Amino acid sequence: MTKKERQLLVTTALPYANGSLHLGYMLESIQADIWVRFQRLQGNTCYFICGDDAHGTPIMLLAERLGLKPEDLIQQFHKEHAQDLKDFHISLDNFHTTHSSENKALSATIYKRLAAKCDITTRTIQQAFDPERKLFLPDRYVKGECPKCGAPDQYGDNCESCGATYSPTDLKNPVSAVSGATPIQKESEHYFFCLEHYQDFLNSWVHAGHLQAEITKKLDE
Repeated sequence: MTKKERQLLVTTALPYANGSLHLGYMLESIQADIWVRFQRLQGNTCYFICGDDAHGTPIMLLAERLGLKPEDLIQQFHKEHAQDLKDFHISLDNFHTTHSSENKALSATIYKRLAAKCDITTRTIQQAFDPERKLFLPDRYVKGECPKCGAPDQYGDNCESCGATYSPTDLKNPVSAVSGATPIQKESEHYFFCLEHYQDFLNSWVHAGHLQAEITKKLDE
């Protein structure tokens, strides 16, 4: 009996376009590349894609510090990242950025299809906001005292001293890592994918033998 060809889409975590690639990312890329090459040798169709994560506060702040436009900084690191992956013979079919016209078109298409099926919802949430710089702060851009153990100078999502995880709003004496100002709480509207619409399918797939037992248990959490 002829083995049925598999259609596979493979990617890795997206590197952030505000610095050089680190060894951990290269390790992940090499491991993924080995698996992709194996699948292709097996006769399977395997699309291996990735790209730079080109959006976010860290890129904006670094570009500002260097006197560059964010787009120019993105292009600079994208070129470097692409060359590094090429030097390591990573067999990517495409390596774009989240800022590319291709990603914009595909993201808009996916969003419209999900919205048409009522799989998108909106919620208003409270976020830390820097009143001096007039911008919302990612978790790691808020620092303060751990609400569990009191350790100073901890990030807004977890304590490196006791290992506790929490919300930036739980920090004691929080400060903005951008300006040093005390963050205020401000509402912002966010869009969410309705994962609960597919809960039955996901539960059955996770327990159908596709995954290692340890991964299944972790997903059950």
